[in-house]
Amino acid sequence: MESLEDSVDSLEHERGDQCWDAFTYKDHDEAVRLLLLVEEPNLVKRTYYCDNTSLLHLSSRNGWLEITKDLITKYHCDPQEKDSVGWTCLHYAAVGNHVDVMQYIINECYCDPMVTDVFGDTILHIAAGSRSLDVMKYLINHQVSNLIATNRCGESILHYAAEHIDIVKYLINNCNCDPVAISSNKRTILHSAAGKNSPDVINY
Repeated sequence: MESLEDSVDSLEHERGDQCWDAFTYKDHDEAVRLLLLVEEPNLVKRTYYCDNTSLLHLSSRNGWLEITKDLITKYHCDPQEKDSVGWTCLHYAAVGNHVDVMQYIINECYCDPMVTDVFGDTILHIAAGSRSLDVMKYLINHQVSNLIATNRCGESILHYAAEHIDIVKYLINNCNCDPVAISSNKRTILHSAAGKNSPDVINY
């Protein structure tokens, strides 16, 4: 027969799992409700076993600024924690184009905007590939960002932007990025655009 303690523990873990689902599927109201019910800090601070993603990563991706703040200040989640490919909250915020979350993480939590993942991708690489123009402008105009940074394959920010004509135009016209830059495997942005089936970029 299950003891009262085991029953409470089981309920707590069930709430923790439901909380994870709410964050994963971007259900803000349910995430707020369930987060208040989870009393065990380790269930909030844990990472997903498969790829070491945390609730803080998901909150940053979802653009939930107030929840992100609570996870850091109340639950003591680490804003510099990395997932299995070296992504921090900044990478996740870049994917979602959430400037306010990124500002908080950089300015209030002192996270490095030049951090790279295991592939050598910077936050700008991820933002360019995700078509997150607002984040790119923020990083370029307000942070120390290296526009000529390359990853371990020698790919530039422009290579990652090859699928998105608006990002490509911004980088070339406003930031003077080199459209003929070559990666380590001798690929230009035209090669990248062709590989991603981006006729607008190729024609441009």
